[in-house]
Amino acid sequence: MGFFYSEEEAARAYDEKAASLGRPINFPGPNESRAVKRGAHGMISRYTGVRWHAPSIKWMSRIHIDARNISLGFYTNEKTAAHAFDDRAAFLGRPVNFPVDKGQEQAFKQGSSKFEGVQWNREKCMWEAIGMQHGERQALGIFESEEAAARAVDDSLIGLGLLRRNFADKSELRQASMDRALKYVGVTRYKQSRRWVANIRIEGKSHHMGTYDSEEDAARAYDIRAAVLGRPVNFPEGDQIQAKKIVTSKYRGVRARGKKWQVDADIDGETKYLGIFDTEEEAARKYDEVAGPLGRTVNFPHIIATVERQPGLSLEP
Repeated sequence: MGFFYSEEEAARAYDEKAASLGRPINFPGPNESRAVKRGAHGMISRYTGVRWHAPSIKWMSRIHIDARNISLGFYTNEKTAAHAFDDRAAFLGRPVNFPVDKGQEQAFKQGSSKFEGVQWNREKCMWEAIGMQHGERQALGIFESEEAAARAVDDSLIGLGLLRRNFADKSELRQASMDRALKYVGVTRYKQSRRWVANIRIEGKSHHMGTYDSEEDAARAYDIRAAVLGRPVNFPEGDQIQAKKIVTSKYRGVRARGKKWQVDADIDGETKYLGIFDTEEEAARKYDEVAGPLGRTVNFPHIIATVERQPGLSLEP
């Protein structure tokens, strides 16, 4: 149904199609049902002490007291359930969803995020960044801090030629990660946890094969699946073919091209060629010239910040 600059516009586009199919919608009119957002673990409430109870098709309010979950009732309205929690929480001197009295603290939903595209990964106990590409959810990584995950979401949006959703200030220049040169095929690294991840693409889709403490362990996990598919592997045995890793650079936007270094940047969802340079650092600076004005992470923020940004920057090398 298309891509939109605002969340509300996208929701209303959904409503037009959903209404014609008789389904619940985000902005219901008379005799129309309201759509309830489904999260990764079922119905997700924005309020502390509230969860969706599927069997009754209602919101359940509950509170944890003396190591037990005490039910506070079932409600058709999410906010009413939140108020029921507040009544008991206030009596116990705990934070509430809607502070009204002086001294009451604001309750924050455990695991929820104030940033768009960010959610709490319960299994890894870290923040997960989720993006969208070609209409499908795309995992952008796991991060120790909520802000780092939100910035990963913004970087993904900029790469698609869209606006930032979490940090709108384009003037902020951030240092790109220098930990990017990986030597094995099928292996990447989580920036924050610094653990190694094995992935393989099958019929255009990425398949996750685990997270490991060492790069070699992840590479061997990749090899197990690759060997079954008859593909080259990182550690060949017998007549197996050696997998060849494309030589990467520690700098953002740079990759090896023979004995020289090529620069590319994602602009409006397409990869733009920016030239070939004799040294890795020269290539990295060329990338910064384009990435800086777009609000991307750059390789040398202390240098690019001193250069006056000119409109209509050419992408030609």
